[in-house]
Amino acid sequence: MAGTRRFDEHTLLDCAQETFWVNGYDQTSIEDISLLSGVGNGSIYAAYGSKLGLFLAVFSRYCEGRVTFVDGIVTAHHGDFESAVANYLDKVVADCTSFEDRRGCLMLNSVAELGTRFPEVLAISSRAVSRMEDVVTVRVAQGIEDGELSISSAEIEPLGAHIVLVSQGLINLSRIGTPVERLRGIATLSGRLSALQAA
Repeated sequence: MAGTRRFDEHTLLDCAQETFWVNGYDQTSIEDISLLSGVGNGSIYAAYGSKLGLFLAVFSRYCEGRVTFVDGIVTAHHGDFESAVANYLDKVVADCTSFEDRRGCLMLNSVAELGTRFPEVLAISSRAVSRMEDVVTVRVAQGIEDGELSISSAEIEPLGAHIVLVSQGLINLSRIGTPVERLRGIATLSGRLSALQAA
């Protein structure tokens, strides 16, 4: 990666992300990305070393973006715990159904495709999920402090992890074409159940 890059890295990574996300890792070639981005094969290999090197750069950036997405939703909401969970899950539904091809989540898709072959993919995704859970767990702890929830300290992290797990389930349901109305209904009910279970 030494030397000055004679291309817009942000644009290249955007193009690579789109191609990997739509086609998957195995069905994507450096030539595909070169054609879409206008960056020569040689420049891509010089910068990232291999297709895997480029993918990991894309994947790390994508996962970081998902953490920022979750944090932005959770921290911006100022309602009660039940509405906070429902709002978070509804925003996830809106995001994952915004693509006509219902492509799912690049992180979840890539873990399924590559997790057994590339430990780096599992490591990056594991860190991202842990950080998402941390964000939601802080909101759970706030719910206890505000008197909205009555659970033991040992149950705080599992509830945060459960809420993130529900969000990932909604994304996978979206990928198989589940209607938006049904996904939103699940999001609303999950918010209610999370509050009831913790009452």
